Amino acid sequence: MPNESEIISLVKKHARLNDQVLVGIGDDAAVIKASAGTDLIACCDLMVESVHFRTEWTPPRLLGRKALAVNLSDVAAMGALPKFAMISIAVPHKYSPEFIDELLKGISELADASGVAIIGGDTSGSSQSLFIDISVIGECEGGRAVTRSGAEIGNRIYVSGSLGASALGLSFLEAGFRLSDVKDLGDTARHALLKHLAPEPKLRLGRALGEAGLATAMIDISDGLSTDLSHILEESSVGAMLKATALPIDDCVLSATASVPAVDATTLALNGGEEYELLFTVRPQDQDGLTFLVKTLGERVTQIGEIVPGRDLKLERNGIIETVQPRGYEHII
Repeated sequence: MPNESEIISLVKKHARLNDQVLVGIGDDAAVIKASAGTDLIACCDLMVESVHFRTEWTPPRLLGRKALAVNLSDVAAMGALPKFAMISIAVPHKYSPEFIDELLKGISELADASGVAIIGGDTSGSSQSLFIDISVIGECEGGRAVTRSGAEIGNRIYVSGSLGASALGLSFLEAGFRLSDVKDLGDTARHALLKHLAPEPKLRLGRALGEAGLATAMIDISDGLSTDLSHILEESSVGAMLKATALPIDDCVLSATASVPAVDATTLALNGGEEYELLFTVRPQDQDGLTFLVKTLGERVTQIGEIVPGRDLKLERNGIIETVQPRGYEHII
């Protein structure tokens, strides 16, 4: 394992700054110049070995990339633009300098692609598990941040992309499939594995929804649609009605579950976590504006239901309305 000074040197080597960074890595704290008329958005996400990932099935570069991606997805869900990141890692002795260098390359590559400056962080040793803690600061136009509490009765519920592939990818990893087994992987397995190991935060869509004022409430799907939509319902004091036939289930999930009758594709789409798609609500009168926006961006969004009176999350499936309990991922602490 490299020592603290060596890790800091690696971070500095990979870090890229922007013109808002007045003091970067190397001092007691970073100094950044705030833009006039903007609100700052701050978030952090901790990833712990054997809880959130396993290094035996995650290439270090993809692990670093994902550690930043999950934070960028939170910023996207606020309708903001990510600007700065701080990286803290606690590393056991079993990991080599090459492993750490690859991990930091993954972080820095996504940071560069997203216009994010890495401005600091911290390092520590660890007795057993690898810890990766990244904080991101973003910005949006003053008063334009999209929260979970703005959903109103009559709003339409939308989700970006497709659902279920990340959970399927995790099941493949647990079954022994690896991304390195290129010859043995079909398109379905490879797509599912990449959805889980290398998620794409919806930065352009989230920022555009925020700037246009189209989303009344928004969240990213990290713990599963049923759980994350329940967060919106709780914060907004409303209920929701979803249509099972409207859920945009990923083709790889439909293909895989067709041959495994015990696995229900709809359930996987409702409860599968780590999708990092955007789940948001829109006023009926703004639907045409949303259609124009997503067509301009080349994004895919699907209307999956409506905000209704009450507090429950309900699903219409096969002509029957059932109450859905949040059954996505929940940390046990």
